Amino acid sequence: MEQILSILHGLKPAMLMVVVQVVFAGVNVLYKLAENDGMSSKVMVSYRFIFASAVMIPLALIVERKRPKLTWTVLLQAFFCGLLGGSLSQNLYIVSMTLTSATFVSAMTNLIPGITFIVAVTIGLEKVGFGTMAGKAKVLGTLIGIGGAMLLTFYKGVHINTGSVHLDLVHHQHHGASSSYSSHPSSAHHLWGALLALGSCISYALWLNVQVFLISFHLQMG
Repeated sequence: MEQILSILHGLKPAMLMVVVQVVFAGVNVLYKLAENDGMSSKVMVSYRFIFASAVMIPLALIVERKRPKLTWTVLLQAFFCGLLGGSLSQNLYIVSMTLTSATFVSAMTNLIPGITFIVAVTIGLEKVGFGTMAGKAKVLGTLIGIGGAMLLTFYKGVHINTGSVHLDLVHHQHHGASSSYSSHPSSAHHLWGALLALGSCISYALWLNVQVFLISFHLQMG
């Protein structure tokens, strides 16, 4: 029993990451449903961060009692975190979903680990380590992620009939051109959506690296 508990304890980070991905999948479905109902992508992003702020601010004030002073440096760091990881990445993400599909954009997010690794190596936050198994795995995973994203971008494949499902949450009254693009995206809109998804991944990867830099900065200062 102790051995099983020890194994489960070691698997907690991986299990939490799976839970996060499941939540992200639910968010993508809700995004797509809201977009099909005609809601603006900017309004969706605004609502998301308004409700997130309403929940997180009280938690931060209660839990994080030892907070750094609100200096101009902290404000600048918070600005870049909000710009890269919040506003920019989310707006690009939703517009890309409008031009393509929720499945496509979710698959494109597999580029984030590879781009994060490339940026971290470029700015010196991480070393490649070709001589180690971990370094080889990172490089191989980066190449596989980039190759898979390119395959999704340039090859649509054939239509697979999965049968009919009685549950249909999507309203078929299209609201403007964006809904028709999302249902039957042309090649031009598909490519443009892929580029926007790539931009979202780059923005998110930069945000992750900025957070690592900020954490190490505050640890040195504290």
